[in-house]
Amino acid sequence: MKRVFFPLFQKYVMPSACKCDAGRMEKERQDLERKVRRDRLERHYKRNIISDSLKRASFENFIIRRGTENVFNEAKKFADTFDTQQLGLVLYGKPGNGKSHLMASIHHELDKRGFVCLFLDVSQLFNIAKDTFKFSSKVSLTDIITAAVDCDLLTLDEIGSGILSETEFNDILFPIINGRMGKKTNYSTNLDLNRLSKWFEKGRNGEQLDVDGRLIDRIIGSCRVFENMATSKRHEDALKRMYD
Repeated sequence: MKRVFFPLFQKYVMPSACKCDAGRMEKERQDLERKVRRDRLERHYKRNIISDSLKRASFENFIIRRGTENVFNEAKKFADTFDTQQLGLVLYGKPGNGKSHLMASIHHELDKRGFVCLFLDVSQLFNIAKDTFKFSSKVSLTDIITAAVDCDLLTLDEIGSGILSETEFNDILFPIINGRMGKKTNYSTNLDLNRLSKWFEKGRNGEQLDVDGRLIDRIIGSCRVFENMATSKRHEDALKRMYD
């Protein structure tokens, strides 16, 4: 960089970097930081964790049916304006009505744009985390939790399915959701908020897990909640096949 000489002051002054250089350097810093987090994510989540049908999910191939209009628009807006969004999304409704498709569409769109994104079915998360308990595992539970907490967008699909164990709640789910406070996390569930709250309360052996509502409070406090009011497309397709 050229030095500028001011005779009256008898000293050299280093001019500050122009805005274009500062912007370029900041982008390079962000790209490097994202590469580090993406490498760590791929290292700790090696398993193929998105089903084949959801791998192909996009906004373009989503079939808008009655009851899906609002959630489609909100999901598309979330992806388009991700940089300025402050909150994540909760999509709830009947099974098979397109919630996971929309969440996967957001994931794929942001992943293509260079964001570090992780899409996990909650039961898969528990299985991956439990594999770290094996003696042969080279990945620790801390690795799994840290990678999930650090990504730009985490999607927890099908939260509320099955029955929680004490380990799943205390050692896996709570550290991740609590650790992502202030970051954007998306959730899909077949349960409304009242039923989801109850899902967190007791474990599979009747033990108390979250009777004070710590996790549901964190979820609704960091997300906008929308109901997908459509019926099950899988059910509709099955009925069509019956009468074709």
